[in-house]
Amino acid sequence: METSIIQKLAALNAAFYEAHGENFAETRPRLPSGVQRILEKIPSGSRVLELGCGDGKVGRRLAARGCAYVGIDASEAMIKRAETFTENWTLRGGEFSTPPILFLQADVLTPNWQNCVEDQTFTYILGFAVWHHLPGAETRARVVRECAARLAEGGRLVFSNWQFTRSERLRARARPWAELGLREEQVEPNDFLLSWERKGRRGLRYVHLLDEAEARQLAGQAGLRVLDIFSADGVSGDLAEYVILERA
Repeated sequence: METSIIQKLAALNAAFYEAHGENFAETRPRLPSGVQRILEKIPSGSRVLELGCGDGKVGRRLAARGCAYVGIDASEAMIKRAETFTENWTLRGGEFSTPPILFLQADVLTPNWQNCVEDQTFTYILGFAVWHHLPGAETRARVVRECAARLAEGGRLVFSNWQFTRSERLRARARPWAELGLREEQVEPNDFLLSWERKGRRGLRYVHLLDEAEARQLAGQAGLRVLDIFSADGVSGDLAEYVILERA
């Protein structure tokens, strides 16, 4: 994919979450069942990095269980929301001064995004609903490799991928690329432009359908071992695929 197209798709998603971030987050007040299943397996004392932390629900859950947590997100609005909710949570009695919980603004699409965590390594790196927003196969592969380099020995990378084509209602949200001024041949296979509407407001997002075959390919390219892939979430229980990878 050409760099100019990657930049255009990334800008589209950045603009979407800045404009609709809070409205979007309100539609997801609870952690999905698949995320909860993952978090239950993370031992107390783990060092966790989350990409695309959103409003910080995962961080608060892990901090309450004794994990040291760093959450990063490209959206300034989401980081502010996470900090506000976390401050209110501590006032209600949550304690996480030891171990710490930290939210930082950083965009994994930029090559230097790792600078925000300096030379730290992590027991777990999480990325729920992140990789399907990364434009370009090489971009997705690069971020997996960068995460692999930040894993401690035996550490795990866990990410989820939205399987929206399994829902007729969600498939109907697909829009022609012409609405973004692009042609089909300018994007890659399994790339989609999806509409989103709520409270009279409408937005467009770039989404890549990242299937199991591509997930396994990404793991192999980064030298990671596939431990498990399972489906969860949504009314049908299969609207996301969760991929668990391990540094050998």
